[in-house]
Formats: sequence, C-alpha cells, structure tokens
Amino acid sequence: MTSNPVTLNTPTNTSAYRATFSDHLLLAAPSEPHHRIIRATVYDVSAPAENLQRIVIRSPELVGFQLSGPDEFFGLFMPAKPGENLHLPLHGGGANIRASVTAMPETQRPNLRWYTVRSLDPECGQITFDVATHGVKNPKDEHVGPGLAWALATRVGDQVGIWTCQGLWHRAQSSQTLIADPSAVPSVRAILDYADAFAPEQLRDIHLVVVAENHGDLEPSLVADWESKLGSLEVLFSATTDFSTAVMSHLQQLDRAEHPATQSKYVWVAGEGQLCKEVRSHAIHTWGLNSESVQWCPYWFLGRARP
Repeated sequence: MTSNPVTLNTPTNTSAYRATFSDHLLLAAPSEPHHRIIRATVYDVSAPAENLQRIVIRSPELVGFQLSGPDEFFGLFMPAKPGENLHLPLHGGGANIRASVTAMPETQRPNLRWYTVRSLDPECGQITFDVATHGVKNPKDEHVGPGLAWALATRVGDQVGIWTCQGLWHRAQSSQTLIADPSAVPSVRAILDYADAFAPEQLRDIHLVVVAENHGDLEPSLVADWESKLGSLEVLFSATTDFSTAVMSHLQQLDRAEHPATQSKYVWVAGEGQLCKEVRSHAIHTWGLNSESVQWCPYWFLGRARP
C-alpha cells in the first residue's frame, strides 16, 4: 500500500481526458451499453483521506475503453475469502449478473459489489475508484461487509473482475442540484470534472450539498477545487445515522431563503438509501420536479448489507 494517494493523472483539459468518454454532450441519460466481464489486477492502493481508500486496477482489456458518463458504476468481483483464486461467472451480456453469480458453485462464487469510476486512463487501461471506509480500519470487524473488508485488505497484485455498466447523470438541464454522502462524493467529483471539461459555463448553475461525519471522509481539496466555480457548495457534518435528517434540514433552510438551488430543474442524489428517498420526495413534492428530472441512486442502506 502506498503512503501517498495516487494522483488522478489525466487533466480534464487534454485530448486524453476527452477520449475517456463516448459522449461529450450528455444531453440525455446514457443508454445501457453491452455488458461484459473483464479480469483485472490491483495496481495500487492508497488513502487520499483518513476514511477513504483509493484503489487502482489495470487490465489490457481496459485499453481504449470509454465511459458512457462521468458517474459510471461497475460491478466488482472479488474472491469470497482473501487469498483464494478468483472465479468469474459465465455471462452472455444481459442485465442480470446476479443470476449468473448465483448459478456458480458455492465454493467458486465471488463476492459482487458496486462502485463508481473516479477516473479512467484509457491509454494505460486503468480505472481508479474510491471506497468510503466510514472510519473502519480492521477488515475483520464484526459488522464489516464483504466489499469494505476486501477494500481494507487488498494488496497490489490481487485479482478482481469488472462487470461493465453505465453512467446515470446527464446535463440536459443546466440548473442542477447534486447531493451526496461520502460514498457518492467520488461520483460528484467526476461529474464536476466532466462539466468543467465539456460545459464549464454550466458550473455556475450547479449547486452541491455534501454530508459527511468529518473532514476525514472527503478528499481535502473538495471545497478548494470547486467552491469558487459552482453556484453554491455546502458541506454538512453529522453522525452517519443522521445523514438524511441533516440534509433535509438544510434543504428546508434553502426553501425558506428562496435559494437558487430550490429552482433547479434536475436533482441528482446518491448515497444512503433513506437520504436518497427523502431528497427525491422533496424535489418532486416541494420543488415541483417530475420524477424523470430526479436521478436517485441508493448506494447503501443504513443497518443492512447490500445484496
């Protein structure tokens, strides 16, 4: 494990960054691509923040790969137990990857968890993604799920598999509010990088709300990089169990102040399930958005492991 965080080494103002994406406009939600399974190797592990694990994986099959959108998610296959050989499912490219995993013999069945791409280097065939550790240090702790246990224990050279998926965010509406907890902040940063590269004029109409337990949950440069570019940026701090309460209280304050964020034409929210559900309801019933203008994606659920 490296002592310093891996640098995201594809500046957004370069042709290499442009080559990362199949669509430079994203005026509609990305279409679902043909899924495929790629075997990859852990290339580096680092910690850009106290409670954030950054993992870099490489594969020759990722050379020339393109993302459908900046918040592209993917399935990560990992051995059920550290040190075991990784067996990957046979899969014909359809959408139900879980059925393919379930059909495998139990002794060969890998764990499958979901992450979002923080950055892609198509020249090196390299994907970087971040894992929120929620302050957990020991992968053997009683309540640690298989994804976090793997992220805390993985080392350079470990084998993984990727099930390619798609992005969800689009920029059809220029006025947007993005809301995220630590698990979704890597997606938000990737979205902002994309907007900065392809539609920088839109940044002033984007409002960002982040909720975290403490500064150790977030990349240190988040506020410094984006506060002066966005319409507004607010970082809230609360216990993990109160993420939803903290965000909803803040949105109600914005309503009372008639803040420009309340006039957004598109809301993107990701992170804990109850947080996503309540933000979606508020955007529809208070801000008057239709359901198609609210992209909500629960990454995890308080008190239970994700299947």
